[in-house]
Amino acid sequence: MVLSLLKSMVTSSRSSATAEAEHTQKGQGAPRVFDFHGGIHPPEHKALSNRAPLVAAPLPREVVLPLSQHIGAPAQPLVEIGQRVKTGELIARAQGMISAPVHASITGVVTAIEPRQIPHVSGLEDQCIVIEREGEIDEWARLEAWRDWRQQEAQDLIQRLQDAGVVGQGGAGFPSAVKARVRERHAIDTLILNAAECEPYITADDLTMRTHPEALIEGLEILASLIGPECILIGIEDNKPEAVIALEQAIRARRADKRLPPLDSRLEVVVVPTKYPSGGEKQLIKLLTDREVPSRGLPADVGVVVHNPGTVRAVQRAVCFGEPMISRVVTLTGEALQHPHNVEARLGTSIADLLRLAAPAPTGIARLVMGGPMMGFTLESDALPIIKTTNCLLASSPESLPAPAVEQPCIRCGMCEQACPAELLPQQLYWFSKAREFDKAELYNLADCIECGACSYVCPSQIPLVQYYRFAKGEIRSAQHEARKSERARHRFEFKQARMAREEAEKEAKRQQRAQAAQKSAAARADASAAADTTSASAAPATTAAAAAQPAPATDIKAFKTARAAANIALKKAEKALKAAQDGGESSESDIAKLEANVTAAKTKLASAESALKAASEASESAAPAAAGASTAGTAAPAADLKALKTARAAANIAVKKAEKALKTAQDSGEGDIPALEASVTDAKARLAKAEGDLKAASEASESAAPAAASTSSTGAAAPAADLKALKTARAAANIAVKKAEKALKTAQDSGEGDIPALEASVTEAKSRLAKAEVDLKAATDAAGADKGPVASAAAGSAQTTDTGEAGSSANAAAPAAAAPSADIKALKTARAAANIAVKKAEKALARASESGEGDIEDLQTLLATAQENLRAAEVRLNSAQAGSTEAPPAAKGAGELIPEAPKPAAGSVGRGSMASNVTLSQAEIEASRAENLAKRHKQVSIAVKAAEAAHRKAEAALSEADDENRQRLATKVDRTRRNLEHARESLAEVQALVDAQ
Repeated sequence: MVLSLLKSMVTSSRSSATAEAEHTQKGQGAPRVFDFHGGIHPPEHKALSNRAPLVAAPLPREVVLPLSQHIGAPAQPLVEIGQRVKTGELIARAQGMISAPVHASITGVVTAIEPRQIPHVSGLEDQCIVIEREGEIDEWARLEAWRDWRQQEAQDLIQRLQDAGVVGQGGAGFPSAVKARVRERHAIDTLILNAAECEPYITADDLTMRTHPEALIEGLEILASLIGPECILIGIEDNKPEAVIALEQAIRARRADKRLPPLDSRLEVVVVPTKYPSGGEKQLIKLLTDREVPSRGLPADVGVVVHNPGTVRAVQRAVCFGEPMISRVVTLTGEALQHPHNVEARLGTSIADLLRLAAPAPTGIARLVMGGPMMGFTLESDALPIIKTTNCLLASSPESLPAPAVEQPCIRCGMCEQACPAELLPQQLYWFSKAREFDKAELYNLADCIECGACSYVCPSQIPLVQYYRFAKGEIRSAQHEARKSERARHRFEFKQARMAREEAEKEAKRQQRAQAAQKSAAARADASAAADTTSASAAPATTAAAAAQPAPATDIKAFKTARAAANIALKKAEKALKAAQDGGESSESDIAKLEANVTAAKTKLASAESALKAASEASESAAPAAAGASTAGTAAPAADLKALKTARAAANIAVKKAEKALKTAQDSGEGDIPALEASVTDAKARLAKAEGDLKAASEASESAAPAAASTSSTGAAAPAADLKALKTARAAANIAVKKAEKALKTAQDSGEGDIPALEASVTEAKSRLAKAEVDLKAATDAAGADKGPVASAAAGSAQTTDTGEAGSSANAAAPAAAAPSADIKALKTARAAANIAVKKAEKALARASESGEGDIEDLQTLLATAQENLRAAEVRLNSAQAGSTEAPPAAKGAGELIPEAPKPAAGSVGRGSMASNVTLSQAEIEASRAENLAKRHKQVSIAVKAAEAAHRKAEAALSEADDENRQRLATKVDRTRRNLEHARESLAEVQALVDAQ
C-alpha cells in the first residue's frame, strides 16, 4: 500500500505539471512552460509565515561576523580590537577574485577577532569579528549613491558589486561581481530571476517580491545592462499569487514611466506549476527554456544566467543607494513558534535573538534547522549568528519533524529513480557509496546530484540516501587532495635526488680529471725511462695464436625461445576466444568447433616450438664441457663460456620455480594434471643440476687456468689487461656468492626453517672460492706490475726491429684497450639523449597543462626541474669522459711510431696535458652548460607564468558562471590555479635572480 501511494504521488506530480503547462500555453501570449524529470509534492507549510508582513528586526546588541560567509577564499581583517566602526564600514577585504569583503552591520566597537562556531553543517569554528553596539546610534558609512546608474560604465558597476560584498543569497554565496562578468566568455541570451522558492516552509523570497517589487525590477535592469540578455524571465510558482500580481504591476508601471528609457530586454513573469525542486537552477532552466545544462556544466553553457530575488535586491541597494550587503530577509517559521513571520535582520545577529521575536512555544523547540526540511541542516545551538546565506530558521515540534526512522534494506522499488530531478540512478549510487566504490559512483555522475532529498523523501525503506551521497563526495574530494599531496612529495623527492646526483657527478668528474692527469704524468715518466731496444716480436705470435684458438660461439637459441613465446601467446589467445564464445552462449556450434580447432593447432605449434628449443638447449649444454676443457688448455677465452653457462643455469633455475609454482597452484585449486606437473618439476630440477655441474666444472677450469695465464703474461705471451679483468670478475662473483650464502643462512637461522648445516657448508665453500679468487687476482696483478716496464719497452723497440706487418699486429693487440672508453662514451651519450627526451616530454606536459588550466602546474614544473637536473648530470659525466679520451695514453699509439719525450712547459705556462689545464677546461664547460640551461629555464618559467595567468583567468571566468552544485569544485580549481600562478611567479623571480647574479 505504501508503494502504491508513493507511485501515485510521483505520477500525480508529473501529470499535474503537464496539465499546468498545457493550461499556461492556452493563455494568449503567455510563454510556454516545459517540464523536468521526476519531482515530488511535499506539504508546503508556507501559510505559517507568509500571512504576516515583512518587518525589520531590532538592532542587535552584538554581532558576530564570520570572515567566510561566501564561497572561495575568506576575507582578511582590516580592523583591530578596540577600534570603533560605523555601519557599512569595510572591516575585512576580499582575498583574490573568488572572495567577498565583509562590512560592519552595526555601529560600535570591535571587541574580539577570534575563532567562533559558525552556522555550518560541519559545526566547526571559523575566524570571526565581534562588534558590540555603541548605544542606540546607527551611524552609516555608505558608498556613493548612483541613482543615475545608467550613466556609469559597466566596469564601475561590477566593481561596485565587489566593493559592496554582494553574494548570492539562494545557494552557496557566490560573489555576484564575478557572475556579472559572464559575457566575457559566453554569449548570454536569457536572464532568469529564480522566484520559485520551492522548499517547504520558506517564504523569504515571497515576502521580498511582495514588499519590494520595484527594487527587484530595477535590480534586474542593472544586471541586464552588465550581461546583455535578449529576454528576462521571472520564474515563479503558482502558489504565490500575491507576488505574481505585485511583480506584474511593477512591470506595467516601469513600462508606463516615460521619464526612464524603455527596457532593452523583454521582461516577463512566467508562472510554473508547484513542484519540488522546481527552484533548482537546472530544473528552472528546463521549465522556462527547455534547455538542459550538460553534466558538470554551467547555465552559461546554454546561454542562461540565474539570480535570486534577495541577490537582485542587494544589487539594487548597492548601486542606487551605496549600501553594502549588511542585512537580509530571514524566515522565522515552524510549529514551535507562536508568531512565525519574516524579518529583515542585520548580518551577525544571534539566532536566539531572532527566535525570541517569533515567540517560541512553552514546550520548547524540538529541532532547529537552518534552511528548509529538504536541504537544510540541523543546528546544535541557537548561540550562532546569521550570515549572508541564511534564508530560514525552522523551529519544529516533534510531530512536524520526527526523528529519522530506522533504516531498512533496499527493496529495489525504483521510486528514487522516478523522483530524481537530475535523471540519475539513486539506487546504484547508494550501492556504490555504501560499498565505498567511489570510482563507479563517479562514472554514474555522482557530481550531478543536487542533494535535493527527493529520493530520500520517497524511499519506503527510510534510507538516508543524501547522506550516503554526501559521504561519497567528501571521500572523493579527500582522495583527490591526498593524491595531489603525494604527487607533490614525490616530485620534491625526485628533484632532491637529481640535485644530489648532479653534485656527485660534478665531484666525480673533478676526481677523474685529477686521476687522469696523474696517470698521464706517471706514464710519461715511465716511457721516458724505458729501454728503447726491446722488441714486441715475442708478443705478436702468442697474441695471434690466442686469437686463432677462439672456439665457435654456443648454439644460438634466442630464435627458438622467441618462437616458443609466440606460440604460447597464440595458444592463450585461442583459449581466451574459445572461453568467451562458450560463456557468451551466442556462438553457433560451427564457430565453437572452429575455435577448438584453432586451440588444437596452437597447442601443436607450441609443442613443436618447445621440442626445437629443448633440442637446441641440449646441444648447447653438451657443447659447454668441451668449451670449458678447451679453455683450461689455454686455447679459448673462459669468460664467454662462463657467461653462457651462467645464463643456462639461471634459465634452468627460473624453469624450476615456474614448474613448482604451477604445481602448487594446481594442488591448491584441485584442478589440472598434477602428475604431469610433478614430472615437469622433476625434469626442470634435473636440468638445473646438470647446468650447475657444467658451470662448476667450467669455473674450476677457469680458476686453474688463471695462474697459467698470469705466468704467460709475465713472459710477454698475452696482454695482462684481459686476464686481470676476468680475474676481477671472478673475484666479484665469488664475493656476491658469499653474501648470498650468508644472507640465506641468516634468514634460515632467524626463521628456524631450512637445512642450516647445508647452508653453513655453502657459506664455507663460497668463502674458500673467494679466497682462491683473491689469491689468483693478486698474483696476476703483481705479475702485470712487474712486467709493465718491459712490455712498454718491447712496444717501443718494435719500430726499429720489426717489419710493417709485425707493427700492425702490435697495434691490433692494443685495440681492445681503446675500445673500452669508446663504449663508455657511447653509453654516456645514450644516457644524455634519454635525459634530453625526458626534458622535452616534461616541457610539453607543462605547456599542455598551462594552456588547458588542468593539472597541477607546480608539480609539472618540479618534474621539469628534475629532468633538467638529470640532463645536466648526464652532460657533466659525458664531458668528463670525452675530455679524458681526447688524449690517448702513450701505450695506445701505433707500434711503428716513436714515443717522443714529453716536452716540459715553460715557466709560468700551463700545458694542455697538465692537471690544472684539464680542471680549468672542465669547469668552463660546466659553467657554460649551466648558463645555457639557466637561459632555457628562464624562458620556460616565463612561458609558464603567462600560461598560469591565462589558466587562472579562465578558471575564474568558469567559476563566475557556475551553478551552486559546481561552485565548490570550480572554486577548488581557482585556488589551484592561483597557487600555480604564485608558484610560477616565485620561480620566475628566483631564476631572474640567478640570471642577474650570473
